[in-house]
Amino acid sequence: MALSAQDKKSLEEIHRLFLALEKSSGDFSFDPTTLAELKNKISELKFSENPDVSRLADLQKHLVDEMTLKHFVSYIIPFERLLHKNLQDDDFLVLENDKSESTSEPLPLVFVLDNIRSAFNVGSIFRTAECLGAQKIYLCGYTPNPKQWKVEKTAMGTQEYLAWEESPKLLECLEELKDEGYRIVALETAASAVDLFESFEAEPTAFVLGNERFGLDPEILKVIDEVRIIPLRGRKNSLNVGVTAAIAGFEWMRQWRSK
Repeated sequence: MALSAQDKKSLEEIHRLFLALEKSSGDFSFDPTTLAELKNKISELKFSENPDVSRLADLQKHLVDEMTLKHFVSYIIPFERLLHKNLQDDDFLVLENDKSESTSEPLPLVFVLDNIRSAFNVGSIFRTAECLGAQKIYLCGYTPNPKQWKVEKTAMGTQEYLAWEESPKLLECLEELKDEGYRIVALETAASAVDLFESFEAEPTAFVLGNERFGLDPEILKVIDEVRIIPLRGRKNSLNVGVTAAIAGFEWMRQWRSK
């Protein structure tokens, strides 16, 4: 049954109160005024003609001062599902503050992104690269940069700590990296690809990732040093580009630290 305009308005207000309490509270410590307002709003749902909404009214009696934050958060879920809200990665609460500075020197590792369409994927790779301690990200073709809101939101501030450069022509970017001593490694599902978990050469490395749908152009694969592939055991033959970057980056770091 579809939500009425009034039901949607009520649920949105309840969701707002839930989030306000989630972000300002800790275990057994909830603002009594806001909690009372939330419980009252939930109780009023019993008057809804929509059974999916009215049955939520009973949840208010479970919201007590003595509950843990984890207990509290579990009651947000049915409201988010009715509102079709998808929790984004950057919506999660951070339980520990970020470090004031990096704990080590940057690794001799860069990521080169060519014609990546999704701003979410780019932001995700920024976050991964910064957490790895990589040196830099190169943005080629029409790959969006961190000045775009969706990239900035998903990157969660990591674009402020990680060097990045727009390099419209991928081939020129790779040639410059080769001149600087980087080994160019494409992450691609090519027939000639080497298993990602085989040993890497102990030298500065540039991982190249192409468009989510079409990958890298064949002429680019002719100039790279090697192609790596992540072995998969399921029916699907590829991973999300952001996930691919994370797996490859941390495997490379594992091997680099062990040499």
